[in-house]
Amino acid sequence: MPGHLDMSTWHTCDTTHCRAGWVEFLAGAEGKKLAEQTSTLFAAMQIYHKSCPDIPVSPVRFYETNEVAMADMKRCAEEEKAKNKMS
Repeated sequence: MPGHLDMSTWHTCDTTHCRAGWVEFLAGAEGKKLAEQTSTLFAAMQIYHKSCPDIPVSPVRFYETNEVAMADMKRCAEEEKAKNKMS
């Protein structure tokens, strides 16, 4: 959805987050708890690693522009889709 990715801050509101913010938010209460105990960056890295260890996401990806971040998220989704087809 246009306008719901804002790479300038972790969380803007309940419907707009950066890449790491969305990862934390979509992980629900466990993601929020992990972020509160550590940081949004750390939580997002751990969630990515646990949910899809074969598609690494560098922490520098959480500081890119909206356009670059969205393109990389689409790339990751396509990789995951291809891996699932092979399973």
